[in-house]
Amino acid sequence: MKPALISYFKSFIFMIILSTACDKINVEVTPPDLPVREKDEKPDFPVQLGSIRGYFGDDYRIFIQHIEKVQPVDSFSNCYFYGACNDDFGQINLIRCDNEFVLAIYILGYSLDSLPRQRPVPVEFGRFAEIQFYPFSDWNSTSPSHYSLDSFYGQNVFITDITDDIVTGTFEGSLHSPSGNSINVTEGEFKLKLFRKFMPCSN
Repeated sequence: MKPALISYFKSFIFMIILSTACDKINVEVTPPDLPVREKDEKPDFPVQLGSIRGYFGDDYRIFIQHIEKVQPVDSFSNCYFYGACNDDFGQINLIRCDNEFVLAIYILGYSLDSLPRQRPVPVEFGRFAEIQFYPFSDWNSTSPSHYSLDSFYGQNVFITDITDDIVTGTFEGSLHSPSGNSINVTEGEFKLKLFRKFMPCSN
Protein backbone atom coordinates (compact mmCIF):
# COMPACT_ATOMS: atom_id res chain seq x y z
CA MET A 1 0.00 0.00 0.00
CA LYS A 2 1.00 3.56 -0.52
CA PRO A 3 1.96 5.46 2.65
CA ALA A 4 -0.91 7.92 2.23
CA LEU A 5 -3.42 5.11 1.89
CA ILE A 6 -1.99 3.29 4.92
CA SER A 7 -2.25 6.46 6.98
CA TYR A 8 -5.84 6.99 5.87
CA PHE A 9 -6.72 3.37 6.69
CA LYS A 10 -5.20 3.64 10.19
CA SER A 11 -7.15 6.83 10.85
CA PHE A 12 -10.34 5.16 9.69
CA ILE A 13 -9.79 2.14 12.02
CA PHE A 14 -8.93 4.48 14.90
CA MET A 15 -12.17 6.44 14.42
CA ILE A 16 -14.22 3.23 14.44
CA ILE A 17 -12.55 2.03 17.64
CA LEU A 18 -13.01 5.42 19.27
CA SER A 19 -16.69 5.65 18.33
CA THR A 20 -17.50 2.14 19.57
CA ALA A 21 -15.51 2.73 22.76
CA CYS A 22 -17.47 5.91 23.49
CA ASP A 23 -20.68 3.94 23.28
CA LYS A 24 -19.49 1.66 26.07
CA ILE A 25 -18.22 4.31 28.48
CA ASN A 26 -20.34 4.60 31.62
CA VAL A 27 -19.74 7.79 33.54
CA GLU A 28 -20.71 7.47 37.19
CA VAL A 29 -20.74 10.66 39.20
CA THR A 30 -21.21 10.45 42.97
CA PRO A 31 -22.50 13.72 44.39
CA PRO A 32 -20.39 15.08 47.23
CA ASP A 33 -21.73 14.64 50.74
CA LEU A 34 -23.51 17.69 52.07
CA PRO A 35 -21.90 19.26 55.13
CA VAL A 36 -23.37 17.89 58.35
CA ARG A 37 -24.42 20.44 60.96
CA GLU A 38 -23.15 19.04 64.23
CA LYS A 39 -24.91 19.88 67.48
CA ASP A 40 -23.03 22.33 69.66
CA GLU A 41 -21.40 20.90 72.74
CA LYS A 42 -23.01 21.85 76.03
CA PRO A 43 -20.68 23.50 78.58
CA ASP A 44 -19.62 21.18 81.38
CA PHE A 45 -20.10 23.77 84.14
CA PRO A 46 -23.31 24.69 86.00
CA VAL A 47 -25.42 27.60 84.83
CA GLN A 48 -23.84 30.79 86.14
CA LEU A 49 -25.56 33.59 88.02
CA GLY A 50 -26.91 36.21 85.65
CA SER A 51 -27.41 33.93 82.66
CA ILE A 52 -29.97 31.98 80.68
CA ARG A 53 -28.78 29.21 78.39
CA GLY A 54 -29.95 26.23 76.35
CA TYR A 55 -30.23 24.55 72.96
CA PHE A 56 -32.13 26.37 70.23
CA GLY A 57 -32.22 23.72 67.58
CA ASP A 58 -28.61 22.54 67.38
CA ASP A 59 -27.22 25.89 68.54
CA TYR A 60 -26.30 26.20 72.19
CA ARG A 61 -26.76 29.80 73.28
CA ILE A 62 -25.73 31.56 76.47
CA PHE A 63 -27.50 34.84 77.19
CA ILE A 64 -25.72 37.03 79.75
CA GLN A 65 -26.37 40.63 78.67
CA HIS A 66 -29.20 42.77 79.98
CA ILE A 67 -31.51 44.33 77.41
CA GLU A 68 -31.47 47.86 78.85
CA LYS A 69 -29.20 49.96 76.70
CA VAL A 70 -30.41 53.38 77.91
CA GLN A 71 -32.02 52.76 81.28
CA PRO A 72 -30.11 51.50 84.31
CA VAL A 73 -29.15 47.84 84.42
CA ASP A 74 -31.80 45.48 85.80
CA SER A 75 -34.65 47.97 85.59
CA PHE A 76 -36.73 45.40 83.72
CA SER A 77 -34.70 42.31 82.78
CA ASN A 78 -34.85 40.39 86.02
CA CYS A 79 -37.61 41.75 88.20
CA TYR A 80 -40.55 40.59 90.25
CA PHE A 81 -43.47 43.00 89.92
CA TYR A 82 -46.13 42.70 92.62
CA GLY A 83 -48.95 44.46 94.43
CA ALA A 84 -51.26 45.56 91.61
CA CYS A 85 -54.92 45.63 92.68
CA ASN A 86 -54.98 42.22 94.32
CA ASP A 87 -52.72 40.12 96.47
CA ASP A 88 -52.51 37.36 93.88
CA PHE A 89 -50.79 39.43 91.21
CA GLY A 90 -47.20 38.74 90.33
CA GLN A 91 -45.03 38.92 87.24
CA ILE A 92 -41.53 37.53 87.07
CA ASN A 93 -39.33 38.73 84.21
CA LEU A 94 -36.32 36.59 83.30
CA ILE A 95 -34.72 38.28 80.30
CA ARG A 96 -31.24 38.18 78.81
CA CYS A 97 -29.70 38.65 75.36
CA ASP A 98 -26.53 37.87 73.44
CA ASN A 99 -25.15 39.80 70.47
CA GLU A 100 -27.98 38.63 68.20
CA PHE A 101 -31.03 37.42 70.09
CA VAL A 102 -33.20 38.07 73.12
CA LEU A 103 -34.55 35.28 75.31
CA ALA A 104 -37.41 36.32 77.58
CA ILE A 105 -39.29 34.18 80.09
CA TYR A 106 -42.35 35.55 81.87
CA ILE A 107 -44.10 33.86 84.80
CA LEU A 108 -47.43 35.48 85.66
CA GLY A 109 -49.98 35.09 88.41
CA TYR A 110 -47.78 33.79 91.21
CA SER A 111 -46.40 35.46 94.30
CA LEU A 112 -42.64 35.00 94.35
CA ASP A 113 -42.91 33.82 97.94
CA SER A 114 -45.27 31.02 96.89
CA LEU A 115 -42.55 29.49 94.71
CA PRO A 116 -40.99 27.06 94.10
CA ARG A 117 -43.74 24.48 93.90
CA GLN A 118 -43.61 20.75 93.60
CA ARG A 119 -44.41 19.00 90.34
CA PRO A 120 -46.96 18.39 89.02
CA VAL A 121 -48.09 22.00 89.33
CA PRO A 122 -51.91 22.26 89.28
CA VAL A 123 -53.22 23.99 86.16
CA GLU A 124 -54.76 27.24 87.34
CA PHE A 125 -56.50 29.92 85.31
CA GLY A 126 -54.39 33.04 84.77
CA ARG A 127 -51.21 31.47 86.04
CA PHE A 128 -48.97 30.77 83.13
CA ALA A 129 -45.49 31.10 81.65
CA GLU A 130 -44.34 32.48 78.33
CA ILE A 131 -41.07 31.97 76.43
CA GLN A 132 -40.04 34.43 73.71
CA PHE A 133 -37.02 34.23 71.39
CA TYR A 134 -36.37 36.90 68.78
CA PRO A 135 -33.65 39.01 67.13
CA PHE A 136 -32.59 41.93 69.29
CA SER A 137 -33.45 44.37 66.50
CA ASP A 138 -36.94 42.92 65.87
CA TRP A 139 -38.98 42.54 69.07
CA ASN A 140 -42.40 42.82 67.38
CA SER A 141 -44.45 39.76 68.31
CA THR A 142 -46.06 39.65 64.85
CA SER A 143 -42.70 39.44 63.08
CA PRO A 144 -41.93 36.17 61.21
CA SER A 145 -38.67 35.91 63.20
CA HIS A 146 -40.39 36.16 66.60
CA TYR A 147 -40.76 32.74 68.26
CA SER A 148 -42.88 32.15 71.34
CA LEU A 149 -44.61 29.55 73.49
CA ASP A 150 -47.45 30.15 75.97
CA SER A 151 -48.32 27.47 78.50
CA PHE A 152 -49.33 26.96 82.11
CA TYR A 153 -46.52 27.33 84.61
CA GLY A 154 -44.86 24.00 85.39
CA GLN A 155 -45.26 22.56 81.90
CA ASN A 156 -42.46 24.29 79.95
CA VAL A 157 -41.00 26.61 82.60
CA PHE A 158 -40.19 25.49 86.14
CA ILE A 159 -38.42 27.14 89.05
CA THR A 160 -36.35 24.65 91.03
CA ASP A 161 -34.97 26.96 93.72
CA ILE A 162 -35.30 30.47 95.13
CA THR A 163 -32.66 31.54 97.62
CA ASP A 164 -32.24 35.21 98.56
CA ASP A 165 -34.35 36.07 95.49
CA ILE A 166 -31.91 34.20 93.22
CA VAL A 167 -34.18 32.16 90.95
CA THR A 168 -32.89 28.93 89.39
CA GLY A 169 -34.89 26.80 87.00
CA THR A 170 -35.40 25.10 83.67
CA PHE A 171 -37.32 25.65 80.42
CA GLU A 172 -38.00 23.79 77.18
CA GLY A 173 -40.53 23.41 74.40
CA SER A 174 -41.36 23.96 70.76
CA LEU A 175 -41.54 27.68 69.96
CA HIS A 176 -43.55 28.90 66.97
CA SER A 177 -43.47 32.03 64.83
CA PRO A 178 -46.44 33.82 63.20
CA SER A 179 -45.21 32.52 59.83
CA GLY A 180 -45.61 28.90 60.98
CA ASN A 181 -41.94 28.09 61.55
CA SER A 182 -40.81 26.39 64.74
CA ILE A 183 -37.68 25.93 66.80
CA ASN A 184 -37.14 23.26 69.42
CA VAL A 185 -35.70 24.47 72.72
CA THR A 186 -34.13 21.88 75.00
CA GLU A 187 -32.02 21.73 78.17
CA GLY A 188 -32.82 25.35 79.01
CA GLU A 189 -31.54 26.70 82.32
CA PHE A 190 -31.62 30.05 84.08
CA LYS A 191 -30.17 31.60 87.22
CA LEU A 192 -30.96 35.25 87.87
CA LYS A 193 -31.13 37.57 90.86
CA LEU A 194 -34.59 39.14 90.99
CA PHE A 195 -35.31 42.70 92.06
CA ARG A 196 -38.67 43.24 93.77
CA LYS A 197 -40.68 46.16 92.40
CA PHE A 198 -43.94 47.19 94.03
CA MET A 199 -46.66 48.17 91.53
CA PRO A 200 -49.42 50.16 93.22
CA CYS A 201 -52.98 49.78 91.96
CA SER A 202 -53.78 52.73 89.70
CA ASN A 203 -57.22 54.28 89.28
